[in-house]
Amino acid sequence: MIRISKKRYGFPTSTVWIILCLLILTAGKQNQDNTPAPQATTVSINGKDYPVRTIGNQVWTVANYEGPGGIAYGTGNEKSEYGRYYTLDEAKAIVVPAGWRLPTRQDYTTLAESQGVVFSANRATAQEAIKKLTSTTNWRTIPGTNASGFNAYPAGYSYQNSAPIDGDISEFWTAEGTTFSIQEDAQGKAHNIVFYGNESVGYRFNVRFVKNT
Repeated sequence: MIRISKKRYGFPTSTVWIILCLLILTAGKQNQDNTPAPQATTVSINGKDYPVRTIGNQVWTVANYEGPGGIAYGTGNEKSEYGRYYTLDEAKAIVVPAGWRLPTRQDYTTLAESQGVVFSANRATAQEAIKKLTSTTNWRTIPGTNASGFNAYPAGYSYQNSAPIDGDISEFWTAEGTTFSIQEDAQGKAHNIVFYGNESVGYRFNVRFVKNT
């Protein structure tokens, strides 16, 4: 019986190695392309770096602005975490990097709602979730948890350039000229959030900035 052999086809060893190398290089490039870009941890505004934090679908500066203008707390050498206090015109005049902005009322609402805060008639009353926005120190009777990283200090505000009184109110300008205020209630038992439609003349508040993710 004559055995008819089947011819075996194959790649030369060198060709196999070339193909394997190309596959490895291609996979490595794909992994690089799919790697998320590292998130910035600071933003430079007027020559100073401010820490930032992604909260929900927003990126916030999580320290009070302390650039040119405004007034300081006390002598300026105490409680530096309070930053400075600005009029509305001063706040609107601050030049920020592309994409960043002075927060709107809706921006602050979105921030609070991302932590489980529920609003009714522009107010959130006695809700434990508010503590997630507030600092763990400096509050008169109710320390926050700062679980969000927003780190709102009770820096108070200034009227007619008076010395700010701290301890129970953290208040920030909005782009509309109203303010976002986190405050201890009169009994010192819970935090509330209120949006105020302030007469802007004469008032100074802290400033934060936001951008979309």
